[in-house]
Amino acid sequence: MHSTFFKTLKGALIFGLLLPVFGQQSVSHPLTSYGIGDYQLNEHGIYSSMGNVYVPFIDSSQLNFLNPATYSALSRGNTLFSLGVNQRTSFLSQGTERMARSTGNLNHIVLGFKLKQRMGLAIGITPYAAKGYALSEKIFTGVDSILNSYEGSGYINRVFLGYSYAPLQTQNTLLSFGVNMGYLFGETRDQRSSRLIQGTSASGGLYQEDLQLSALTAQFGLAFSQKMGSRYELKMGSTYSPKMILPGDLQNVFLSASNLNLPASYDTLSSQQFNGHVIQGQFFAIGAMQQFYLRERSRKNRTKHPQLNLALQYSQQTRHAYHFAGSGYDSTNNLSSNTALYQLGVEYRPERFLYENLATLRFFDKFSYRLGAYFGQLPYSDAAGDAFSAQALTFGLGIPILAQQSLSSINFSCTVGQRGTFKTGALHETFISVQLGAVLAPAGFERWFRKRKMD
Repeated sequence: MHSTFFKTLKGALIFGLLLPVFGQQSVSHPLTSYGIGDYQLNEHGIYSSMGNVYVPFIDSSQLNFLNPATYSALSRGNTLFSLGVNQRTSFLSQGTERMARSTGNLNHIVLGFKLKQRMGLAIGITPYAAKGYALSEKIFTGVDSILNSYEGSGYINRVFLGYSYAPLQTQNTLLSFGVNMGYLFGETRDQRSSRLIQGTSASGGLYQEDLQLSALTAQFGLAFSQKMGSRYELKMGSTYSPKMILPGDLQNVFLSASNLNLPASYDTLSSQQFNGHVIQGQFFAIGAMQQFYLRERSRKNRTKHPQLNLALQYSQQTRHAYHFAGSGYDSTNNLSSNTALYQLGVEYRPERFLYENLATLRFFDKFSYRLGAYFGQLPYSDAAGDAFSAQALTFGLGIPILAQQSLSSINFSCTVGQRGTFKTGALHETFISVQLGAVLAPAGFERWFRKRKMD
Protein backbone atom coordinates (compact mmCIF):
# COMPACT_ATOMS: atom_id res chain seq x y z
CA MET A 1 0.00 0.00 0.00
CA HIS A 2 1.32 3.44 -0.83
CA SER A 3 1.88 5.70 2.17
CA THR A 4 0.23 9.09 2.36
CA PHE A 5 3.59 10.81 2.00
CA PHE A 6 4.51 8.77 -1.07
CA LYS A 7 1.26 9.78 -2.77
CA THR A 8 1.86 13.43 -1.96
CA LEU A 9 5.44 13.22 -3.18
CA LYS A 10 4.39 11.55 -6.42
CA GLY A 11 1.82 14.24 -7.08
CA ALA A 12 4.37 16.99 -6.40
CA LEU A 13 6.88 15.40 -8.77
CA ILE A 14 4.31 15.22 -11.56
CA PHE A 15 3.38 18.84 -10.93
CA GLY A 16 7.04 19.84 -10.98
CA LEU A 17 7.70 18.05 -14.25
CA LEU A 18 4.68 19.53 -16.00
CA LEU A 19 5.05 23.10 -14.80
CA PRO A 20 8.10 24.03 -16.94
CA VAL A 21 6.28 22.77 -20.03
CA PHE A 22 3.29 25.03 -19.53
CA GLY A 23 5.01 27.83 -17.59
CA GLN A 24 6.11 31.20 -18.83
CA GLN A 25 9.63 32.53 -19.31
CA SER A 26 11.32 32.80 -15.90
CA VAL A 27 12.89 36.25 -16.43
CA SER A 28 12.02 39.36 -18.43
CA HIS A 29 14.57 42.15 -18.52
CA PRO A 30 16.55 43.79 -21.34
CA LEU A 31 19.81 43.31 -19.42
CA THR A 32 19.55 39.54 -19.79
CA SER A 33 20.66 40.07 -23.40
CA TYR A 34 24.24 40.22 -22.10
CA GLY A 35 26.22 37.02 -21.58
CA ILE A 36 24.38 34.02 -20.16
CA GLY A 37 21.56 36.19 -18.85
CA ASP A 38 20.39 36.66 -15.28
CA TYR A 39 22.12 34.35 -12.81
CA GLN A 40 20.75 36.00 -9.64
CA LEU A 41 17.98 33.40 -9.35
CA ASN A 42 18.16 32.18 -5.73
CA GLU A 43 14.50 32.77 -4.88
CA HIS A 44 12.96 30.69 -2.10
CA GLY A 45 9.64 30.80 -0.26
CA ILE A 46 11.35 31.05 3.15
CA TYR A 47 14.55 33.00 2.59
CA SER A 48 13.23 35.47 0.01
CA SER A 49 10.87 36.83 2.67
CA MET A 50 13.88 37.66 4.88
CA GLY A 51 15.87 39.76 2.44
CA ASN A 52 17.29 36.64 0.72
CA VAL A 53 19.31 35.75 3.82
CA TYR A 54 19.94 32.00 3.68
CA VAL A 55 23.45 30.91 4.73
CA PRO A 56 22.84 30.89 8.55
CA PHE A 57 19.54 28.96 8.42
CA ILE A 58 20.16 25.63 10.18
CA ASP A 59 16.80 24.00 10.87
CA SER A 60 15.66 20.38 10.75
CA SER A 61 12.29 21.48 9.32
CA GLN A 62 13.85 23.31 6.34
CA LEU A 63 15.78 21.94 3.37
CA ASN A 64 18.36 24.69 2.87
CA PHE A 65 19.98 23.54 -0.38
CA LEU A 66 21.54 27.02 -0.78
CA ASN A 67 24.01 26.09 1.99
CA PRO A 68 25.04 22.43 1.62
CA ALA A 69 26.55 22.28 5.12
CA THR A 70 23.04 22.28 6.64
CA TYR A 71 22.05 18.79 5.42
CA SER A 72 23.62 17.12 8.48
CA ALA A 73 21.16 19.06 10.71
CA LEU A 74 18.14 17.29 9.21
CA SER A 75 16.20 14.92 11.48
CA ARG A 76 17.09 11.26 11.14
CA GLY A 77 14.50 9.41 9.05
CA ASN A 78 12.64 12.62 8.27
CA THR A 79 12.98 13.05 4.51
CA LEU A 80 12.17 16.54 3.19
CA PHE A 81 10.97 17.34 -0.31
CA SER A 82 11.08 21.00 -1.33
CA LEU A 83 9.31 22.52 -4.32
CA GLY A 84 9.07 26.20 -5.25
CA VAL A 85 7.42 28.41 -7.88
CA ASN A 86 7.64 32.14 -8.45
CA GLN A 87 5.74 34.87 -10.26
CA ARG A 88 7.28 38.25 -11.11
CA THR A 89 5.72 41.38 -12.60
CA SER A 90 8.11 44.05 -13.88
CA PHE A 91 7.27 47.63 -14.75
CA LEU A 92 10.03 48.91 -17.05
CA SER A 93 10.64 52.50 -18.05
CA GLN A 94 13.25 54.44 -20.00
CA GLY A 95 12.65 58.07 -20.81
CA THR A 96 9.04 58.31 -21.98
CA GLU A 97 8.71 54.59 -22.81
CA ARG A 98 6.74 52.29 -20.47
CA MET A 99 6.21 48.53 -20.50
CA ALA A 100 4.90 45.85 -18.11
CA ARG A 101 5.89 42.18 -18.26
CA SER A 102 4.85 39.21 -16.13
CA THR A 103 6.85 35.99 -15.84
CA GLY A 104 6.80 32.88 -13.71
CA ASN A 105 8.11 29.36 -13.45
CA LEU A 106 9.38 26.57 -11.26
CA ASN A 107 12.50 27.54 -9.29
CA HIS A 108 13.60 24.33 -7.56
CA ILE A 109 12.89 20.66 -6.90
CA VAL A 110 15.06 19.19 -4.12
CA LEU A 111 14.98 16.04 -1.97
CA GLY A 112 17.08 15.81 1.20
CA PHE A 113 17.57 13.42 4.10
CA LYS A 114 19.99 12.38 6.83
CA LEU A 115 22.29 9.47 5.96
CA LYS A 116 23.80 8.74 9.36
CA GLN A 117 24.19 10.50 12.70
CA ARG A 118 26.58 13.10 11.28
CA MET A 119 25.86 13.00 7.53
CA GLY A 120 23.22 14.47 5.23
CA LEU A 121 22.47 14.18 1.52
CA ALA A 122 20.42 16.15 -1.02
CA ILE A 123 19.70 15.92 -4.73
CA GLY A 124 17.81 18.36 -6.89
CA ILE A 125 17.54 20.66 -9.87
CA THR A 126 17.54 24.49 -9.90
CA PRO A 127 17.92 27.23 -12.53
CA TYR A 128 21.43 28.66 -12.93
CA ALA A 129 20.88 31.38 -15.55
CA ALA A 130 18.10 32.51 -17.87
CA LYS A 131 17.42 34.91 -20.71
CA GLY A 132 14.13 36.62 -21.38
CA TYR A 133 13.53 39.84 -23.26
CA ALA A 134 11.61 41.22 -26.26
CA LEU A 135 12.36 44.65 -27.73
CA SER A 136 11.64 46.39 -31.01
CA GLU A 137 12.48 49.63 -32.77
CA LYS A 138 11.42 51.36 -35.99
CA ILE A 139 14.01 52.96 -38.27
CA PHE A 140 13.29 55.21 -41.25
CA THR A 141 16.06 54.84 -43.84
CA GLY A 142 14.89 57.73 -46.02
CA VAL A 143 13.05 55.42 -48.40
CA ASP A 144 11.55 52.62 -46.33
CA SER A 145 10.71 51.96 -42.69
CA ILE A 146 12.36 48.94 -41.07
CA LEU A 147 11.22 47.13 -37.94
CA ASN A 148 14.05 45.59 -35.89
CA SER A 149 12.99 43.05 -33.28
CA TYR A 150 15.24 41.66 -30.53
CA GLU A 151 14.34 38.57 -28.54
CA GLY A 152 16.12 36.37 -26.03
CA SER A 153 15.13 33.11 -24.39
CA GLY A 154 16.52 29.95 -22.86
CA TYR A 155 17.77 28.44 -19.63
CA ILE A 156 20.96 27.09 -18.12
CA ASN A 157 19.87 24.58 -15.47
CA ARG A 158 21.82 22.90 -12.70
CA VAL A 159 21.31 19.40 -11.36
CA PHE A 160 23.28 18.73 -8.19
CA LEU A 161 24.18 16.18 -5.54
CA GLY A 162 24.94 17.56 -2.10
CA TYR A 163 26.69 16.02 0.92
CA SER A 164 27.50 17.33 4.39
CA TYR A 165 29.40 16.00 7.39
CA ALA A 166 29.40 17.32 10.95
CA PRO A 167 32.65 16.56 12.81
CA LEU A 168 31.13 18.23 15.88
CA GLN A 169 27.49 17.57 16.72
CA THR A 170 26.26 17.72 20.31
CA GLN A 171 23.06 18.88 21.99
CA ASN A 172 24.36 22.47 22.16
CA THR A 173 26.91 22.73 19.32
CA LEU A 174 27.03 21.96 15.61
CA LEU A 175 29.93 22.38 13.21
CA SER A 176 29.28 21.08 9.71
CA PHE A 177 30.88 21.20 6.27
CA GLY A 178 29.20 20.47 2.95
CA VAL A 179 29.48 20.54 -0.83
CA ASN A 180 27.06 20.67 -3.75
CA MET A 181 28.52 19.13 -6.91
CA GLY A 182 26.53 20.37 -9.88
CA TYR A 183 26.26 19.81 -13.60
CA LEU A 184 25.17 22.69 -15.84
CA PHE A 185 23.28 22.09 -19.05
CA GLY A 186 21.07 24.09 -21.35
CA GLU A 187 21.00 26.65 -24.16
CA THR A 188 20.27 30.35 -24.49
CA ARG A 189 19.35 32.18 -27.71
CA ASP A 190 19.61 35.80 -28.83
CA GLN A 191 17.67 36.61 -31.99
CA ARG A 192 17.41 39.73 -34.15
CA SER A 193 15.08 40.12 -37.11
CA SER A 194 14.63 43.00 -39.56
CA ARG A 195 11.78 43.50 -42.03
CA LEU A 196 10.13 46.21 -44.11
CA ILE A 197 7.05 47.62 -42.42
CA GLN A 198 5.21 48.64 -45.61
CA GLY A 199 5.86 45.43 -47.51
CA THR A 200 3.03 43.09 -48.54
CA SER A 201 4.99 40.09 -47.20
CA ALA A 202 7.00 39.65 -44.02
CA SER A 203 10.32 39.30 -45.87
CA GLY A 204 13.56 40.18 -44.15
CA GLY A 205 16.64 38.91 -42.39
CA LEU A 206 17.19 36.93 -39.21
CA TYR A 207 20.30 36.60 -37.02
CA GLN A 208 20.52 33.94 -34.29
CA GLU A 209 23.18 33.38 -31.66
CA ASP A 210 22.96 30.16 -29.65
CA LEU A 211 25.11 29.40 -26.61
CA GLN A 212 25.25 25.89 -25.15
CA LEU A 213 26.90 25.15 -21.81
CA SER A 214 27.81 21.76 -20.41
CA ALA A 215 30.06 21.87 -17.35
CA LEU A 216 30.66 20.81 -13.75
CA THR A 217 30.44 23.25 -10.84
CA ALA A 218 31.06 23.09 -7.11
CA GLN A 219 29.72 24.98 -4.10
CA PHE A 220 31.16 24.60 -0.58
CA GLY A 221 29.39 25.39 2.66
CA LEU A 222 30.06 25.89 6.37
CA ALA A 223 27.48 25.88 9.17
CA PHE A 224 27.94 26.54 12.89
CA SER A 225 25.40 26.64 15.71
CA GLN A 226 25.94 27.28 19.42
CA LYS A 227 23.36 27.47 22.20
CA MET A 228 24.15 30.09 24.83
CA GLY A 229 22.09 29.27 27.89
CA SER A 230 18.38 28.60 27.68
CA ARG A 231 17.41 31.84 25.91
CA TYR A 232 19.87 32.36 23.06
CA GLU A 233 21.30 30.47 20.12
CA LEU A 234 23.82 31.80 17.59
CA LYS A 235 23.91 30.38 14.07
CA MET A 236 26.48 31.23 11.41
CA GLY A 237 27.04 30.07 7.86
CA SER A 238 29.11 30.66 4.78
CA THR A 239 29.20 29.44 1.17
CA TYR A 240 31.92 29.67 -1.44
CA SER A 241 31.96 28.87 -5.15
CA PRO A 242 35.43 29.09 -6.73
CA LYS A 243 36.23 30.69 -10.05
CA MET A 244 35.53 28.06 -12.70
CA ILE A 245 35.84 27.66 -16.46
CA LEU A 246 32.61 26.44 -18.05
CA PRO A 247 33.14 25.00 -21.57
CA GLY A 248 30.57 25.95 -24.17
CA ASP A 249 29.73 26.11 -27.88
CA LEU A 250 28.59 29.25 -29.67
CA GLN A 251 26.84 29.21 -33.05
CA ASN A 252 25.98 32.24 -35.19
CA VAL A 253 23.52 31.88 -38.06
CA PHE A 254 22.41 34.58 -40.54
CA LEU A 255 19.25 33.81 -42.50
CA SER A 256 17.13 35.49 -45.13
CA ALA A 257 13.44 34.75 -45.49
CA SER A 258 10.65 35.56 -47.91
CA ASN A 259 8.33 35.21 -44.90
CA LEU A 260 9.75 35.54 -41.38
CA ASN A 261 6.63 33.85 -40.01
CA LEU A 262 7.34 30.71 -42.07
CA PRO A 263 10.56 28.87 -41.03
CA ALA A 264 10.37 26.73 -44.18
CA SER A 265 11.18 29.85 -46.22
CA TYR A 266 14.47 30.52 -44.42
CA ASP A 267 17.67 30.46 -46.47
CA THR A 268 21.01 30.20 -44.66
CA LEU A 269 23.44 32.90 -45.78
CA SER A 270 26.21 32.13 -43.29
CA SER A 271 26.85 29.94 -40.26
CA GLN A 272 29.77 29.94 -37.83
CA GLN A 273 30.57 27.85 -34.80
CA PHE A 274 33.03 28.75 -32.03
CA ASN A 275 34.43 26.71 -29.17
CA GLY A 276 35.17 28.61 -26.00
CA HIS A 277 34.19 29.02 -22.39
CA VAL A 278 32.45 31.15 -19.80
CA ILE A 279 34.48 32.07 -16.74
CA GLN A 280 32.26 31.90 -13.67
CA GLY A 281 33.34 34.50 -11.16
CA GLN A 282 33.98 33.31 -7.62
CA PHE A 283 31.11 33.73 -5.16
CA PHE A 284 31.27 34.22 -1.41
CA ALA A 285 28.54 34.72 1.19
CA ILE A 286 28.68 34.93 4.97
CA GLY A 287 25.86 35.42 7.43
CA ALA A 288 24.77 35.11 11.04
CA MET A 289 21.47 34.68 12.86
CA GLN A 290 20.73 35.26 16.53
CA GLN A 291 17.77 33.33 17.90
CA PHE A 292 16.03 34.71 20.98
CA TYR A 293 13.78 32.36 22.95
CA LEU A 294 11.55 34.97 24.56
CA ARG A 295 9.91 34.57 27.95
CA GLU A 296 6.68 32.62 28.16
CA ARG A 297 3.42 34.49 27.94
CA SER A 298 0.46 33.06 29.86
CA ARG A 299 -3.15 34.07 29.48
CA LYS A 300 -6.03 32.09 30.95
CA ASN A 301 -5.31 28.45 30.06
CA ARG A 302 -2.82 29.25 27.28
CA THR A 303 0.95 29.59 27.53
CA LYS A 304 2.96 30.69 24.49
CA HIS A 305 6.70 30.34 23.92
CA PRO A 306 7.61 33.02 21.35
CA GLN A 307 10.82 33.11 19.34
CA LEU A 308 12.53 35.98 17.53
CA ASN A 309 15.23 35.51 14.86
CA LEU A 310 17.47 38.31 13.57
CA ALA A 311 19.62 37.53 10.52
CA LEU A 312 22.28 39.33 8.47
CA GLN A 313 24.18 38.36 5.32
CA TYR A 314 26.78 39.80 2.98
CA SER A 315 27.49 38.28 -0.43
CA GLN A 316 29.74 39.15 -3.34
CA GLN A 317 30.60 37.72 -6.74
CA THR A 318 33.24 38.66 -9.25
CA ARG A 319 32.05 39.23 -12.77
CA HIS A 320 31.57 36.59 -15.41
CA ALA A 321 33.78 36.66 -18.52
CA TYR A 322 33.25 35.19 -22.00
CA HIS A 323 35.95 33.88 -24.33
CA PHE A 324 34.93 32.64 -27.78
CA ALA A 325 37.82 33.53 -30.07
CA GLY A 326 36.75 35.07 -33.37
CA SER A 327 33.24 36.02 -32.25
CA GLY A 328 31.75 39.25 -31.00
CA TYR A 329 30.46 37.52 -27.87
CA ASP A 330 33.64 38.52 -26.04
CA SER A 331 32.42 42.14 -26.07
CA THR A 332 29.93 41.31 -23.32
CA ASN A 333 32.88 41.19 -20.88
CA ASN A 334 32.78 44.98 -20.68
CA LEU A 335 29.15 44.93 -19.55
CA SER A 336 29.62 42.53 -16.63
CA SER A 337 30.26 43.90 -13.12
CA ASN A 338 31.20 42.61 -9.69
CA THR A 339 28.29 42.27 -7.27
CA ALA A 340 27.93 43.07 -3.58
CA LEU A 341 24.67 42.59 -1.67
CA TYR A 342 23.74 43.51 1.90
CA GLN A 343 20.82 41.57 3.31
CA LEU A 344 18.89 41.45 6.58
CA GLY A 345 15.82 39.66 7.88
CA VAL A 346 13.56 39.26 10.92
CA GLU A 347 11.36 36.29 11.82
CA TYR A 348 8.83 36.04 14.64
CA ARG A 349 7.22 32.81 15.79
CA PRO A 350 4.45 33.19 18.40
CA GLU A 351 4.91 29.55 19.43
CA ARG A 352 8.02 27.43 18.91
CA PHE A 353 6.52 24.28 20.48
CA LEU A 354 3.69 23.78 18.01
CA TYR A 355 2.91 20.12 18.55
CA GLU A 356 3.12 20.24 22.35
CA ASN A 357 0.65 23.16 22.57
CA LEU A 358 -1.42 22.65 19.43
CA ALA A 359 -4.73 22.26 21.26
CA THR A 360 -4.45 25.67 22.97
CA LEU A 361 -3.12 27.74 20.06
CA ARG A 362 -5.14 30.24 18.12
CA PHE A 363 -5.10 30.11 14.33
CA PHE A 364 -2.60 32.91 13.73
CA ASP A 365 -0.32 31.74 16.57
CA LYS A 366 0.75 28.82 14.39
CA PHE A 367 2.32 30.96 11.64
CA SER A 368 5.83 32.34 11.22
CA TYR A 369 6.01 36.04 10.30
CA ARG A 370 8.98 37.31 8.26
CA LEU A 371 10.33 40.68 7.12
CA GLY A 372 13.51 41.71 5.35
CA ALA A 373 15.36 44.00 2.98
CA TYR A 374 18.39 44.01 0.72
CA PHE A 375 20.37 46.44 -1.39
CA GLY A 376 23.52 46.28 -3.47
CA GLN A 377 25.10 46.13 -6.89
CA LEU A 378 23.97 43.84 -9.73
CA PRO A 379 26.24 42.09 -12.28
CA TYR A 380 25.33 44.48 -15.12
CA SER A 381 26.66 47.78 -16.46
CA ASP A 382 25.26 49.96 -19.21
CA ALA A 383 27.16 51.16 -22.28
CA ALA A 384 28.45 54.16 -20.32
CA GLY A 385 29.93 51.89 -17.66
CA ASP A 386 27.37 52.75 -14.97
CA ALA A 387 26.58 49.76 -12.75
CA PHE A 388 23.03 48.64 -12.04
CA SER A 389 21.95 48.22 -8.44
CA ALA A 390 18.92 46.82 -6.62
CA GLN A 391 16.96 47.60 -3.50
CA ALA A 392 13.91 45.82 -2.13
CA LEU A 393 11.66 45.15 0.85
CA THR A 394 10.42 41.64 1.56
CA PHE A 395 7.78 39.97 3.72
CA GLY A 396 6.19 36.56 4.04
CA LEU A 397 4.44 33.86 6.04
CA GLY A 398 5.30 30.33 7.07
CA ILE A 399 2.25 28.10 7.45
CA PRO A 400 2.88 24.68 9.03
CA ILE A 401 0.89 21.65 7.95
CA LEU A 402 0.27 20.10 11.34
CA ALA A 403 -1.64 16.99 10.23
CA GLN A 404 -0.07 13.74 11.47
CA GLN A 405 2.77 15.67 13.19
CA SER A 406 4.95 16.07 10.11
CA LEU A 407 7.43 18.86 9.34
CA SER A 408 5.50 19.91 6.22
CA SER A 409 4.85 23.59 5.59
CA ILE A 410 3.73 26.12 2.99
CA ASN A 411 5.86 29.25 2.70
CA PHE A 412 4.84 32.47 0.98
CA SER A 413 7.01 35.49 0.30
CA CYS A 414 6.65 38.77 -1.57
CA THR A 415 9.41 41.12 -2.73
CA VAL A 416 8.81 44.72 -3.82
CA GLY A 417 11.84 46.47 -5.24
CA GLN A 418 13.64 48.49 -7.88
CA ARG A 419 16.58 47.90 -10.21
CA GLY A 420 18.50 50.35 -12.35
CA THR A 421 21.31 52.89 -12.44
CA PHE A 422 18.85 55.42 -10.94
CA LYS A 423 19.94 58.13 -13.36
CA THR A 424 17.53 60.40 -15.20
CA GLY A 425 16.31 58.85 -18.45
CA ALA A 426 18.05 55.52 -17.81
CA LEU A 427 16.48 52.06 -17.83
CA HIS A 428 14.53 51.53 -14.60
CA GLU A 429 12.58 48.56 -13.26
CA THR A 430 10.02 48.41 -10.46
CA PHE A 431 9.01 44.83 -9.69
CA ILE A 432 6.79 42.69 -7.51
CA SER A 433 7.93 39.10 -7.05
CA VAL A 434 5.93 36.39 -5.32
CA GLN A 435 7.34 33.02 -4.27
CA LEU A 436 5.37 30.01 -3.07
CA GLY A 437 7.25 27.06 -1.64
CA ALA A 438 6.18 23.73 -0.17
CA VAL A 439 8.24 21.57 2.19
CA LEU A 440 6.76 18.08 2.34
CA ALA A 441 7.73 15.58 5.02
CA PRO A 442 6.42 12.16 6.07
CA ALA A 443 4.22 11.78 9.12
CA GLY A 444 5.71 10.50 12.35
CA PHE A 445 4.75 6.91 11.53
CA GLU A 446 6.10 7.08 7.96
CA ARG A 447 9.80 7.72 8.63
CA TRP A 448 12.13 7.02 5.71
CA PHE A 449 15.72 5.74 5.81
CA ARG A 450 15.31 4.38 9.31
CA LYS A 451 17.06 1.15 10.19
CA ARG A 452 14.56 -1.60 10.95
CA LYS A 453 15.06 -4.42 13.45
CA MET A 454 13.56 -7.86 13.29
CA ASP A 455 12.79 -10.02 16.31
